[in-house]
Amino acid sequence: MQAAPPLPPPSFWQRYTIALHYRDFVWIWLGSLGGQSAYWALIVARGVLVLDMSNSSALVGITTFAAMFPRVIFPALAGYAADRFNRRTVLAISYALQLAHAIVLTILAFTGVLEIWHIIILSFLNGSFRTFQMTTTQALIPNLVPREHWLNALALNQVTTQGSRLVGPAIVVPALLLIGPNAAFLASSTFYLLGVIGILMVRTRSSGGLQKGASIGASLLEAARFAWSHPQIRSLFILVALHCSMTMAFESTFPVFSRDVLGGGRAGVSFLMMGVGSGALITVIYIAGVRSALARGRLLFILGLTSGLSMVALAMTTTMVMSLIAAAVMGASQAGFMACSGAMVQSLAPDDMRGRISGLNQINVGGTMAMVNLVNGFAADAYGAPPLLMSLGIGFSVVVVGSLFLTTARSFYAGAIPLPVRASS
Repeated sequence: MQAAPPLPPPSFWQRYTIALHYRDFVWIWLGSLGGQSAYWALIVARGVLVLDMSNSSALVGITTFAAMFPRVIFPALAGYAADRFNRRTVLAISYALQLAHAIVLTILAFTGVLEIWHIIILSFLNGSFRTFQMTTTQALIPNLVPREHWLNALALNQVTTQGSRLVGPAIVVPALLLIGPNAAFLASSTFYLLGVIGILMVRTRSSGGLQKGASIGASLLEAARFAWSHPQIRSLFILVALHCSMTMAFESTFPVFSRDVLGGGRAGVSFLMMGVGSGALITVIYIAGVRSALARGRLLFILGLTSGLSMVALAMTTTMVMSLIAAAVMGASQAGFMACSGAMVQSLAPDDMRGRISGLNQINVGGTMAMVNLVNGFAADAYGAPPLLMSLGIGFSVVVVGSLFLTTARSFYAGAIPLPVRASS
């Protein structure tokens, strides 16, 4: 019998967008773009408003910490929910609650009764609901496309996560300049509504391996033991935690950096965040088309090193143009690193506990960013933003170079990522 002819290689367009050929992935992608854009618009608008109200970078840090701290305490519970219940339902509820929070924030702002403590509490609620959104999205995406397209789908999801740093701040620039943070809050509510609509259009119903009556504590401990006993997942978790704490906890420093170094005021914060988002968008689109495990591994090292060095470059800038260039390189390297490492974690995680492992990874990502953003807010007041950014950037560059001396780190830099096994095996 004559062998079937080989399939033609994917076209340039298909290479980067193959996951968008699947209906449900398109809807979850659009929903994520709306929700993530709303979140980053709020990060900018809240930071600007709190700095205006208090003239304190420390309070900006506390506000940002409140939005990110839930990713320390809730991802494990969110992972349990994603493995126990219908993932689409959990996701829809999380978006609806974020929309409700944004509506309350907008009403308080327009009625003139909004105070800093209101903003901090609502930031915490926003971060709590977003934790369930991000964890469940990570668990659901592999159920929407075939395994051979997982990397493309996960990278395209990173387009919404990282590219929204461009879209979200761009949304609020006109509002901040012409009206003020109140209008920015209203714009965020609109984008959360788009997120809700997108998720409600998803038809796929899936859950993990947990059944009714499963103990929350025991099931979470099972996932933690699996992740810790797996050398590559453990090493990736540690590297990601260091990356997020040392290079991605900059949000609380941007308002004071814009004010003291660039003289950019309200718009300067948005422009810096847009610079980060533009670089992030370009890199994650490129990574969506990378099909080689070896190429992804090498990119992980290169982008990790660049994440640290680009922060040093930003700390040395004194003009808006140079700062935007440095911020774009920061965004490109940070987003690319997170896209590669996130795809590796998802590839190693068994489906029956993917939600819980995604939750643990969210603690690495958001938890460390939350805690360090809090510290950075106080440190920026005490020492200034440039010295802080420079020291953190140099520190992570040293971490990346040092990881070359670890066998496990060298294995995923070399692209050695095996197929996942079932947790029960």
